[in-house]
Amino acid sequence: MSRKESKTLNKECSPVKTALLYLAIWEIVTMILWLFTAKLFVIYALFAVGFTVLYPVCTCWLCFRFARRFGVKWYLTPVMIAVSVVEYILLEEFSSVVPNFIVMTILCSGFASGIGSCFADSEAINAAKREKQLRKNKKEAEYKNILDD
Repeated sequence: MSRKESKTLNKECSPVKTALLYLAIWEIVTMILWLFTAKLFVIYALFAVGFTVLYPVCTCWLCFRFARRFGVKWYLTPVMIAVSVVEYILLEEFSSVVPNFIVMTILCSGFASGIGSCFADSEAINAAKREKQLRKNKKEAEYKNILDD
């Protein structure tokens, strides 16, 4: 498969499915960091590197990549923030050791989504908008006025 064909296949993916995939990857990385730094190896240096370097880089990279492909959508960044709030409330180590976990998630995801939208592929976003408008117009075209008979 050529590079151009793989790019067109990537553009055809649903933004919702891609957002779910990115959320799953982000959550797996977060849980692995949490497991290794707060449960298995309780070493402050490892924890500091994990949640002050690796976690923000992963969050920024995923949000930037999604926003660059699909533009800013409501179902990635707010869901990441909501998941981090739930983790902060439910998991003891997140609330006791990482007081800025939610703030870091908000800043990294918001900043990366904004920068990614600057580099977004406007042709793909406009094509998706046009396709949505065509579907809407097609539904409206099926309506037939009774008085026209």
